[in-house]
Amino acid sequence: MSWAPFNSVINNNDITNEILDRYNNIKQPEYNEEQLEELEYKIMKAYNSKSNICIHFYKNYKNNSTEGIITKIDSIHKNIVLNNKISIYFYNILSIDEKNTC
Repeated sequence: MSWAPFNSVINNNDITNEILDRYNNIKQPEYNEEQLEELEYKIMKAYNSKSNICIHFYKNYKNNSTEGIITKIDSIHKNIVLNNKISIYFYNILSIDEKNTC
């Protein structure tokens, strides 16, 4: 029997990537009343003007971003919908920029 490297038994790359993913995880943001009002104002302004926005949001312990036009505001479930496809929970929104690209 020939010598087999340790990496063939347990893939060190997978373990290392899992540890790095856990290390890079971020906590969900918390807002005060003033920040929530400002965020709500930006959402309403973008919705009424039908302008293309770049929205940064929290999902699965990561910061994500996407762009689009707000097509629906669901006040009961606290969601906004972009381009009739992407639904984002209000309290997961980090920021909104009125730019054409993210």
